[in-house]
Parts: sequence; structure tokens; C-alpha cells
Amino acid sequence: MPSVYADTSFLQFKKVHCRNCYKCVRNCPVKAIRVINHQAQILEDQCILCEKCTLVCPQNAKEELNMIPRVYDFIRNGGQVIASLHPAYVAEFGTDSLPALTEALKKLGLSDAFDAAAGAYLVKTAYEDLVEERAQETPTISSNCPVIVQLVQKRYPDLVPYLAPVLSVMQAHARYLKEQYPDARILSVSPCISGLAQMREADNYVDYVITFSELQEWLTAVQVQVAAPSSAPPDDADRDIRLSRIMAMSGGFTMAMHPSVHQRYLPACGIDSCKQILNEFMADPDSYSNCFLELNACPNGCIGGPSFRRTKTGLLHGLIRLQNASLYKGISNYKRDDFSAQSLTDVSRHYDTFVLRQQEAEASEEDIKKVLAQMGKFTPEDELNCGACGYNTCREKARAVLAGKAEISMCVPFMRERQESYSNKIINVMPGILVTVDYQLKVIHMNQAAKDLFDPLHKRTLIGETVSDLMDDYTLINMISFDKNMSHDQIYLEDRDIYLERTLANDRKNQLILCVMKDITREIEEKQRIRKAQNNAAAMADKLASEQLKLVHQIASLLGETAADTKVAVEQLKRTILREDEDRDE
Repeated sequence: MPSVYADTSFLQFKKVHCRNCYKCVRNCPVKAIRVINHQAQILEDQCILCEKCTLVCPQNAKEELNMIPRVYDFIRNGGQVIASLHPAYVAEFGTDSLPALTEALKKLGLSDAFDAAAGAYLVKTAYEDLVEERAQETPTISSNCPVIVQLVQKRYPDLVPYLAPVLSVMQAHARYLKEQYPDARILSVSPCISGLAQMREADNYVDYVITFSELQEWLTAVQVQVAAPSSAPPDDADRDIRLSRIMAMSGGFTMAMHPSVHQRYLPACGIDSCKQILNEFMADPDSYSNCFLELNACPNGCIGGPSFRRTKTGLLHGLIRLQNASLYKGISNYKRDDFSAQSLTDVSRHYDTFVLRQQEAEASEEDIKKVLAQMGKFTPEDELNCGACGYNTCREKARAVLAGKAEISMCVPFMRERQESYSNKIINVMPGILVTVDYQLKVIHMNQAAKDLFDPLHKRTLIGETVSDLMDDYTLINMISFDKNMSHDQIYLEDRDIYLERTLANDRKNQLILCVMKDITREIEEKQRIRKAQNNAAAMADKLASEQLKLVHQIASLLGETAADTKVAVEQLKRTILREDEDRDE
């Protein structure tokens, strides 16, 4: 059945929240993330929907497709929706919680809900038949985990023939329900969003996919509570279905399947472990001809899926719940009985409809070296391989740059070194004198002008010295004590016979005082020269006035006048000269 979501984006980043920390790139197992203009973008043709990026993003910048509004609209318009509950639901909602959960879902408008363990039984049975058919001739990779299937298709296309041609539990149960309810739409409730990828397959029988965490949010939004699970003992009649629930645990299919003497069953979980197994398998498939590889992308299987990790569901508690809901009286061995869905439902799967990922062109050594040079890496010793950019090695990062998936600026050590170098160059060529002092009054940085001033012969290590050893620290102490922002003053360096004008800024965040200084010795000396000249002029005026007063007094006495008016005029002249001097100083 063709998917209506062929062109729909299932997972992307919110641009406003992405802060270019590259944590998603670091954790993406297939590096399906491109960074452009410091913003991360998911490459959907390479993404395997493992959701690692959503779990590690510190800014909650990932936006997943939420199908609940579409489900709600369909129900509101009179449509019938049947829920298929992934067997892991018992870990989230409790052992034997199906009746209570079904009632809650009916309150949301759904027609009914069923345990997808029925689909698990169909898949398990198909695996058993496949193992018997292939005997020791062909190895088999389980096809239940959508992430693993996507991983094989996009990163290990040569291994596609070894994928079991069997539907996933989700699709098998959906097909079974479609046969029972041909007019209904199927809603798959899953521990992850990876089931969305299957909706683009030709063998698709699911109409909507939501996660357990989304279901919980939906129930909370409409104020519907799930009743406590029943404590009634399990019915022996559904033993096969109950045992099939164990597939939600790592190695669950291996535990549920009837063993074959011809086959070696090897379960593995965790994307890194699965990649390692696939790498070894691809190197020599013939060596593993009798192996059935049950691979799950999540640690501990589906019960360790993103939805559980997002809601912080207790793992141990969930494992116990799942086991109690799977085993009948603690017994796993059982007689294989006929199951009604077995004869009705075809669970075969085809992979020829998939467009396999085009392998990225291999970058030449010359091109790699050019990119490395742009990152300031000219020798192998320069390649730190720190992983800060999200890639394991500098060369891997260079290949990503050539593929258009990464930017040079993602190299954090290079950008930091370049920024520091650029800043230092600016600071060192600036004419001003810069000294940075911490709150313990220790010198932590000086530009070249400061070093030349305080240590012209370059014989001392000034960094780490107490600032009082270099200059007056009273103003600095006052700024720290009274939490002042800025201050201006002048100081005199007696040993250097230099006057400095200081502007001090308080950097509270980093607990630093920035001292920007200017040598004003020439200005001070010029002012002193002018003051001296003005004082000399005033003294000469005094002498002249005294001599003139004597003469005036003599004349005035002859004329019968007093010298008082003349004396006042001279004093005013003197004060005028001195006032002009003060105005120039200001």
C-alpha cells in the first residue's frame, strides 16, 4: 500500500534552538547530519531514525512528526481507527494492562486496541520456517527492527539479500488487523519513531505511528487516566501470544523461537555493537552461513527505546513487567499450537522497492590535505582527532567537508586558536597599554606595550605577579570592594619617572579588572612647562606692579590722589593671567 507520507519530513531540527554544539553529529551513528551556517540539518536519505540526536540534544532542537492531530481529525470525521500496541507497552503501562489501556483509548475516540504480540507470533513463526528452509546454507539478519533494516539498506547495501524477507512486528500485526477490519485505519503505538520509515515501503499496512510518550501526552491533554492493571492470573489460552511479547526484550525472538539444530542464534543490541557485527559479517558472510543474527538498535531491545529513555521509565522495573507479561507461570517452554492468524496472514516482505543510498564519492588524498590545511593541520601531529566537531578524526571531518556535510568552522581547536591568535595580534599592535588583573590582584595578561613599559629589558616574568609590584592598586581594590563598573585615574611610576592615565573596567562575570593605560608623561611635562612660564610671568607682573605702584604713589601724592584704584586694577590683571592658566589645564 503506497504511503501518503512519501514526501513528509519525519525528523528535523528547529533552527531557532540549534546552537551548533555538534552533539548530534557526535552521536549520530551514520553521520546523517549536515551543518550549514552553523545550523544542523538531518539528511533524511541517510537517516536511520535511531533518534540518538533527539535524546542527546541539550536544546531540545529536534522536531518529530506528530500524527495525533491527523488521527484526531480522521476520528472526528467519522473514521474508524484500530490501535496496534507494541508488546513493550506492558513496561510502560503495567502487566496485563491491555483491557484498561483499551478502555482509555476508546475514550480518545479509537474503536479498539490489540496487542501486537499477535504480529510477533506471526514474525516468529516466519523466522522459524525461514531458518528451516535455509538450513546451513544462508545466514539471516532479523528484519524486525526498522533502524537495523535502514542501517543495512543505507550503509551495508551488499547485505540486503541476507535480511529476512519478513515483515516487522508492526507491519505484520497491521496487515492482520487490516484483514479483520478492512475499513479501519491502523494506528501503531511504538517505543520509537523508526516505524515511520516503514510507512514509505511498498509493503506498508500502517496508517499512523505514535510513540508511547506521545500517547501519554495525548491521554494527559484530554484528562484520561489508564486504570490499574488487572491482577488476575494469565489465561493459558493465549500462551503463544504471551510468550511472543518477550520479543520486546533483547534476544526475545531467540528465546521465543523453536531452536533448530542447524542454526546458531546470536542476539545483539545497541547500534554500535550491531555496526561492528555487520562490519565483520560483510567481510566474510560465508563464514556465518549457519547464523541467525537478531539485531536490535536500542540497548536492551525495544524496551530500551527512545520513548522509554525520554520518559525515564525504570529499566529493571520494565524488564520484570515484560517478563511477567510474557511467561506463563515462569515457564518458557511450550507446545507449538496453531494460531488463527497463521493461516490468514502473509508476512512476506520485499526489499527491491527500496532505493539504496548512493555511496559518497571517495575523496582524493590531495583534496583531504587541502581541507586539513584550511583547518591549520599541516602535519599528522596537527591532527588532534579530539572529536569536538562531531567526527572521530580530522580526516573524517575533512571528508565530510568535501561531501558538503560539515564546515571548516566546526573545528573548535582551530577556531579557538585562530581567534586567540587574531585577538592577541590586535591587542599587541594596539598603541595603548593593557594589563588584565584578576580579583586576587594577580596579573594574568599583558600586551606587548605593557611588557615593554614595565620590563623594558625583558628580564622578568610579569604574569602572575601582584599588580602592586608594578603600579598603584588602590583604585583596583576600591572597584572590587564597592563593585564599581568603571574608574578613571592618573598614576605616577616613580622608578620609571612616567605618568599614566588609566581607564579601568570591571568584568564581573570573569572576575577580572581590565586596565587600559596611556602614557601622558609628555602632556604632564608640557603642562608643567606652561605652568612654570605662567608663574614666571605672574612674578614679573608682581615686580612690575610693585615698581609701578611706587611711581604711581609718588605721582598720586603729587596730584593729591590715592593709589588704591591703581592697585586694584593691577591685582585684577594678575588674577586674569592665572585664571587663563587654570582654564588651559582643565
